[in-house]
Amino acid sequence: MGGAPVARQLGELARRELVLRRHEVRIAGEVEYQFRHALVREAAYGTLTERDRRVGHALAGDWLDRAGGADAMALAEHFEIGGAPARAADAYLRAAEEALRGGDLGAAVERADRGLRCGAAGDTAGRLRQVQAEAHVWRGDLSLAVERGAEAVERIERGSAAWFSAITQAVIALSKLGRLDEIERWMTLAADTIATVDAQGVKLVCLANGATQLTIVGRYAEGRALIETVERALMNIDVRDVRAIAHLHEARSCLAICTGDLVAGMERMGVAIRAFEQAGDHRNACGARAGLGCAYAELGDFKGAETMLRAALEEADRMHLHDLKLASKANLAQVLTYRGQLVEARALAEAAASASHQTGIVRTELFARCYLAKACVALGDLDAAEREARAAVALSPSAPTLGVQASAVLARALLGLGRTEEAITTAAEASSLLESFGTLEEGESLVRLAFAEALAAGGRQDEAAAAIASARAALLARADKLSDPGWRGRFLRDVPENARTLDLARQWLGG
Repeated sequence: MGGAPVARQLGELARRELVLRRHEVRIAGEVEYQFRHALVREAAYGTLTERDRRVGHALAGDWLDRAGGADAMALAEHFEIGGAPARAADAYLRAAEEALRGGDLGAAVERADRGLRCGAAGDTAGRLRQVQAEAHVWRGDLSLAVERGAEAVERIERGSAAWFSAITQAVIALSKLGRLDEIERWMTLAADTIATVDAQGVKLVCLANGATQLTIVGRYAEGRALIETVERALMNIDVRDVRAIAHLHEARSCLAICTGDLVAGMERMGVAIRAFEQAGDHRNACGARAGLGCAYAELGDFKGAETMLRAALEEADRMHLHDLKLASKANLAQVLTYRGQLVEARALAEAAASASHQTGIVRTELFARCYLAKACVALGDLDAAEREARAAVALSPSAPTLGVQASAVLARALLGLGRTEEAITTAAEASSLLESFGTLEEGESLVRLAFAEALAAGGRQDEAAAAIASARAALLARADKLSDPGWRGRFLRDVPENARTLDLARQWLGG
């Protein structure tokens, strides 16, 4: 049937108010109509035979695909009903990727599932699993993220962008689950694999993420080596890759913070945030802002830290980033403890610890319980503090450097309960672990201080004096890395453990 008769019939249907002409068209250069009422549309659709429906959907999908600009979900459904499952799977992949970019994580997972139900195979199936792996990471479904990432790696072309992205998601999830040895295996595989031409930047994102994850669990040498690999590679890439640069700055920031250079870590995290925003990566920008809030807390700016963490918490909630929301709650609880807002601090830490336990996010559960124990010590609820600190210490194999601080908190709770010898033993173990790592992501001053206080409570004054002298020397060495006098003063004056270390050193050592 020619165009003119069709136009006349559509005009007649419009006159009868069955259809109406769209003012805003989805495909440039076309005249578009839609049913005026859903009931009319459903009634018309119901008059079609099963075969007519299949043929109609197939023709519609084929025309829309050739015309361009059609919605990926509409195409996918046309092809699925029209009996073209392979084309449907490809369209569902595009639809799932669009949902992931747009922050609709649930839709990304569901659309990928629909593509897989269409019989997607090979690279398409792998890429659908890769989309799911990334969505599951942000939703906090970490075991599923590892499974989907591993499935994706098996099916996608080795060395491609999607292949490296799948490894990235698996590594992030493994770190949060505390499966540390598996991280190194994946990162060795990624580092040893040659990237395809269009995957070089994605490989560097993968390696930079691996550097961050290895650094925060105390494997500083391995993290530093990956950072240096990314730095060398970026010098040889013709096109500036903003996402790779953002992840590199985040990795540099984590390494600086974990090795005691707090101001450098703070500055580099700020650069990472700007680069993530430039790349349109709002999820990672939110995570970096939460990290910056933690750096402010380590430096003693608790008001600034609270502002940043509350903003990150609100943003994570809006974007349905479950794990980041829990981590932000826990970190905010620690800041509020320092600010004396103990009731809210305890409630936030309890909520984060419980939810993390239920979802198996081991790393977040560990520091949430550690901060909950800190709040309980401040509230004078020492039995609860001991219980929560012991629960955190039990999780230490999954996040070793965080577990050191938890042991120090446990020592303080035991000291408050009058169990001095237990406190000395626990504090000594924490001190020994600190020496094995050299530096910690956080809590280093607390570990050294708790050991000195426990020794003093046990009447071992000479050993206590030696311990506080060592604590003061380590603290001042960290302070010397802070080139800005304002930050240095705040670090020594406003962080309670730091101020008490210096005060006890003056009392016990003189001068």
